[in-house]
Amino acid sequence: MDFTFIVGWALLHFLWQGLLIGWSVALAMFLLRKAHPQTRYAVACAGLLLCAALPLSSIIVQALDARATGGTSAVTTLMMSATGQGADGAAAITFVTDSTLNAVQDLLRRQLPWIVGLWLAGAALMALRLAVGLKWVADRTRPDEYSRNPYWQRRLSELARRFGIEQHVRLGVVDRLDSPITAGCWKPIVLVPAALVTGMPADLLEALLAHELAHIKRHDYLVNLVQSTIEIILFYHPSVWAISRRIRNEREQIADDLAVEMLGQPQKLAQALSQLDQFQFDTTQLAHAAHGGNLMSRIKRLLRPDVEPVSWKMAIPLAGLLAAGTVFYVQAAPQPSEPPAPPAVVAPAAPAAPPALPAVPAEPASPAVPALPAIPALPAAPPKPPKPAKVPRVASGDDSRSYVIVRGGKDTMTVSANTRDIRNVSRLRERVKGDFLWFREGDKTYLIQDAAVLAKVDAAWTPVNTIGEQMNEQGKKMEAQGKIMDALGEQMDAVAHKAEAGTERDMQAQQRKMEQVAREQDAIARRIERASRELARDSSEEKVRAFQKQQASLQAEMAPLQQKMADYQREMVPQMAKLQAMQEPMRALNQKMAEASRPMGELNQRMGELNAKHAEAVREAERALRTLMQESMQNGKAVPTPAA
Repeated sequence: MDFTFIVGWALLHFLWQGLLIGWSVALAMFLLRKAHPQTRYAVACAGLLLCAALPLSSIIVQALDARATGGTSAVTTLMMSATGQGADGAAAITFVTDSTLNAVQDLLRRQLPWIVGLWLAGAALMALRLAVGLKWVADRTRPDEYSRNPYWQRRLSELARRFGIEQHVRLGVVDRLDSPITAGCWKPIVLVPAALVTGMPADLLEALLAHELAHIKRHDYLVNLVQSTIEIILFYHPSVWAISRRIRNEREQIADDLAVEMLGQPQKLAQALSQLDQFQFDTTQLAHAAHGGNLMSRIKRLLRPDVEPVSWKMAIPLAGLLAAGTVFYVQAAPQPSEPPAPPAVVAPAAPAAPPALPAVPAEPASPAVPALPAIPALPAAPPKPPKPAKVPRVASGDDSRSYVIVRGGKDTMTVSANTRDIRNVSRLRERVKGDFLWFREGDKTYLIQDAAVLAKVDAAWTPVNTIGEQMNEQGKKMEAQGKIMDALGEQMDAVAHKAEAGTERDMQAQQRKMEQVAREQDAIARRIERASRELARDSSEEKVRAFQKQQASLQAEMAPLQQKMADYQREMVPQMAKLQAMQEPMRALNQKMAEASRPMGELNQRMGELNAKHAEAVREAERALRTLMQESMQNGKAVPTPAA
């Protein structure tokens, strides 16, 4: 059999196989809606891998069968005729075929080359899309495409250490980017938009970085490449895209959970995501971005964890599985060769017209239960802005050229190195006393202890330290303003707690009573409907009298329920008014929070300006430092690092 036909039949068979897998995964997601996102993620990944495995196994099995049979795959079904006899008395052989099925198979067999050709063209376009995405990521992660930020590199390295990530994670600040993204399998990098560095509070940006580090810890970039490859091969099936989209949503929720577990403040990440939602996004799916998944549902999940509501869309996979089971049952059921002719039916004489039925009252509609008024969402209290640290400073750069400035009388170091180099220098401090400059060129490490060279190093870093002190002062102002906002946030929490503990809880209890009454009314209405159907089947005078008696009894049961429902509704009116009145203090606090946020915005803007100046000063200092290193290597003031 031609390989084209093998691939074509595998692609066609996957149409129904993919539907079954998609429906099964959707049903599993519904049943696991209360489970941890990691469980749903594992199920969805297993479904996607099964989607890839079925066509591949079909191709392998068909290829082996074709080789074993020498390329002959046509099978003719024979059935012995029970009535025909040959000339020699043996049973005659009758060829039984399904002309319609054979015609469809022949039509598909003739179109298989075209089907495979179209599939190859579509897969090529999808592969081109992946290549463009990889090129986009490669361009953005070139060293000349982003700038360094020692302050945020230090904080990212500290977060990576808390996550237990052994790799050195670089950080780059990019102008033409709308959201933090993570790229790279072996040398991961986190790219941050310059607008976020200058305009977002430090604690909120730290929460976004923690989210990106969660992707690095889980190797999501590599998993996403495998996922994209499966999408290329099976691009034509909607189940693959639906499962893949669910995987990405669950992946973002898992990263959120890891970030919250490390930070301990879900409100912080939720507030960061809500601010991030104000940006316009155009990043590629290959690089994991903090805005991935359903952003608003992630924010709601962080602020108010809840079970996933039951959706009417679950009827689709359930109906699909039921239809598939019905088809398999019909296919497996034995088909009789010829059903017996039914006996002739003698038309009975037309019966006399029954007496007119009494009018059946319409089924009483259950009164709608009024929905509780929505309480305005409480903004999360802004976290305290951190104090910008003076030292240590860690700058991202070429791992082959690292340096560490050590002060003998201080516990801090100025660092641009990976974790392994920092550990080596920490051990070196135990053997080398006083101030020194350690640096690495490729595989060789050097030590400078010359006082004149170290004085020039101090002079080069003086502007950096000056700006760092200004950032510390700015941080104190931000901390003071943050305390004001924290106090407002506590007042808002108290008001919200009072509302939840008082009127809202009473209204919810009242609503539950109304729902119970509505269920009782529905039960009575169903009994009336059943009685009406029975009367339609048997309209004798006795049945009519029984129906009228039952109807009067049910109407008598319905009347007190209707009165009770009206009473509940009247009782809820003052409670709703009270709840609205309790929301007035919340609106006033929201206004105060908005007024307190304006100075914080100005302080953040000033901190962003200092941050930009600090980054430029670091670049100038590093250029001077590189020059001093080269000169010291030439004049012998830089000596090889003594062995341990």
